[in-house]
Amino acid sequence: MKHITDHVFVFTSVVQQLNSIVIIEDNYLVIVDPGFFPGEIASIRSFVQPYEIPSRTLLLILTHSHFDHIAGVPYFPEYAVVTSNTWDRDNEERAIRQLEHCDTEFYIDRPWEHGKLPFVTTHYHVQHQETLGPFQFFHTPGHTHDSMSFSYKNLLCVGDYLSSLEFPFINASLSDYQNTLLVITELVQQLSPTTLLSQHGPPAEGTEIFARIDSAHAYIDELCHLVETAQQQHYSWSNMLAQANSLFYQGRPIPLGLKSVHKRNLKTIWGEYHHSLHMSLIPES
Repeated sequence: MKHITDHVFVFTSVVQQLNSIVIIEDNYLVIVDPGFFPGEIASIRSFVQPYEIPSRTLLLILTHSHFDHIAGVPYFPEYAVVTSNTWDRDNEERAIRQLEHCDTEFYIDRPWEHGKLPFVTTHYHVQHQETLGPFQFFHTPGHTHDSMSFSYKNLLCVGDYLSSLEFPFINASLSDYQNTLLVITELVQQLSPTTLLSQHGPPAEGTEIFARIDSAHAYIDELCHLVETAQQQHYSWSNMLAQANSLFYQGRPIPLGLKSVHKRNLKTIWGEYHHSLHMSLIPES
């Protein structure tokens, strides 16, 4: 556990360095994306229990519907769940299947019935720029359709954007992702946060915040340029993929474990550049 500010604490999972955030206010006790492995979630429960008093509203904020971000929800039944009003139930259903696959493959024992994570019951479906107590929420789609960021005092929490560990993961839409980078840039300029916290990896402060934004733009621009060039030069898919795999991100080669995500990004950008192209025509190899 790391103490970020007077009110903010971060618990980091061994899975993808997922950050679960705890915010302790006079009137609110908030947990963001509550952990992954049962032992990690138990540590969060033990930490927050002394602060669970009647004068505090208990909130569970979910930045989006991927399985690593929702796995801990059933462990906090007394907390009111906050999601974007664009919450993607189809994506949540896929996430539940992924979590079941993970748990059965690695023999992870969880307390819910029938071995499946139940669907999230949302109490607050927040709209773009809506406030709830000291928190203001912003729709930031692109990583997923339902991705959400929020501000709290001098902290800006951006979900799965601007991680120091990973290039942009464009699971929904390139155009949405690019627009979200602009939205986050405007928020940084307007709110002047001292800390930007991604849900994976260490936080960013000062000039590093803008450096991460620039790196995300540069990565997307490189893939877009590659797709445009492939169209002009009539590259085959395998040729274009080989060139994409030779790209660097922040001065480092694309990690082996993330190449499938990198390939998926390329397919997404190709598809948005070629609306008439059926994705099934792109070879899987």
